[in-house]
Amino acid sequence: MKTAILSIAYNRADSLKRQLASLERAHYPEAATLIISIDKSDTKEVETFCDQYHWPHGELRVVKHDANMGLRAHMLSLGKYFDEFEALIILEDDITVASSFYHYATQCINKYYEEPHIAGISLYAFPTNYQTYLPFTPSKSEYDVFFMNCAQSWGEVWMKPQWLKFKQWYDQHAERFHLEHLPSCLNQWPDSSWLKYHTRYCIEQNLYFVYPYYSLTTNNADPGTHRQQSDTVFQAPLQATLQTTFRLPDFEETEIRYDGFFQPKFLAKWLEIAEEDLCVDLFADKPSCLYKHYLLTNKQLPYKVVRSFALQLKPIEMNVMEQRAGNDIWLYDTTQPQAKPHRADRYAAFEYFYQKAFYKTRTMVGPCRTFSLFCELVSHKMKSFIRKK
Repeated sequence: MKTAILSIAYNRADSLKRQLASLERAHYPEAATLIISIDKSDTKEVETFCDQYHWPHGELRVVKHDANMGLRAHMLSLGKYFDEFEALIILEDDITVASSFYHYATQCINKYYEEPHIAGISLYAFPTNYQTYLPFTPSKSEYDVFFMNCAQSWGEVWMKPQWLKFKQWYDQHAERFHLEHLPSCLNQWPDSSWLKYHTRYCIEQNLYFVYPYYSLTTNNADPGTHRQQSDTVFQAPLQATLQTTFRLPDFEETEIRYDGFFQPKFLAKWLEIAEEDLCVDLFADKPSCLYKHYLLTNKQLPYKVVRSFALQLKPIEMNVMEQRAGNDIWLYDTTQPQAKPHRADRYAAFEYFYQKAFYKTRTMVGPCRTFSLFCELVSHKMKSFIRKK
């Protein structure tokens, strides 16, 4: 498949330089075309650097736009390159790649190019669920990838057949939206976001992105269009050594799939329930409009408890798969009202999700500094909230 690497730049010269350095260090089994697409900004620093830049692995194209498009329009305009290429590796300028990224991308393209259930390929592996800010660890299979109803922007691959279908959908759904059945953060993202449309498309059409278990990119979270200051919350551990062959299943060969809320879609059989009758909400963040006859959640609700599980094993779904009995996760029959269940240990969920991180912070910086940092964080959040109001 004829493939191009597309680096999306604006006004962050240092970010672009760092990305290009990582691209240069990567391994390529063949010549690779690199296109740097630069949106118009109030500085010429990026354009000046690119005029002097040499790409050592193949053809280089530098595209300078005469007017500012904004991130959403800029990203969507990249579809024009499908007139020449079958697949595009898309990298915003604050993304760093691992040495194996090109091998992974091209092998996934060859495997899933004609797969109707796949909407795209992620190079990035989430260490943190961006909707809840809780750790995310997918259940491991014998393969190097799993599937999720969640689009990606921190290193992704678009393939021509899938992109054309998405673009046709987008042209009919480009208006603002605030929809109850979607993760709340999607409704809150700004108009400049194109990703919220691609993610909504995956959720509503039940289409999947291919995700690696070990990340081939990481997000440096440099200040920019959608971020006021940098942080390391979404820094993913990069695959450290070169891998040239990846184990990629046919779509039906693996059951490890997650929905657009980062929730497992393979627990129905472990509960002996029909999949269409079960809603899984293990992070207690799904809207009630998505509840079904049976609801699996760690939220205390006024329904009859059919079964209950502990909150001990990780990833969280292993407590169900291993039938770990307890009183922290409940399977409800939502057709039968009943008093809310009581937790045997009301701190179990806090310990499971947060306590180790708190103890680590306390150990590294000391209890007094931990308390001081916490107060500073609360103050900062309050000031940001007041400014928005």
